[in-house]
Amino acid sequence: MVTDNTSQLSGFFGVYLQVGDLDRSLSFYRDVLAMEVVWNEGGLAILHGHRAPADSLVIREIGKAAQPNLGEAGVTRVLWRVGDPADLDSAEELLTRQQVPYQRHRGAEVDGITMHDPDGLEIVLLWIGEKVQATGPPSWLYWYY
Repeated sequence: MVTDNTSQLSGFFGVYLQVGDLDRSLSFYRDVLAMEVVWNEGGLAILHGHRAPADSLVIREIGKAAQPNLGEAGVTRVLWRVGDPADLDSAEELLTRQQVPYQRHRGAEVDGITMHDPDGLEIVLLWIGEKVQATGPPSWLYWYY
């Protein structure tokens, strides 16, 4: 719906993922990424981040069909913005304790952590400084290597 209300902030409301096993994915997003499950009806669940409850992650179990082949259409990477680099330090400590493989990308204006969820989807926790809009984000956000 289009309105004349230009004072509203634009942006993504959330992400909808189709997964192979809901319980396995809930364990990852709840225990590893510290998201809160606010609704779970057994085949579909909704999670929120602790700081921004408007940011939603909807997970639907579809079984083995959740495994797309490389090059097929679909979500390949989820970028989750954090408030400051200290949030990434906390996430890094949690990932280490949970023994989840990850890679840290440190920069003066962009800092991030990449990891994979149980279905292989790449998850990026990302802090972006104010100067990035002028220079553009780093290539590691776009290219898989």
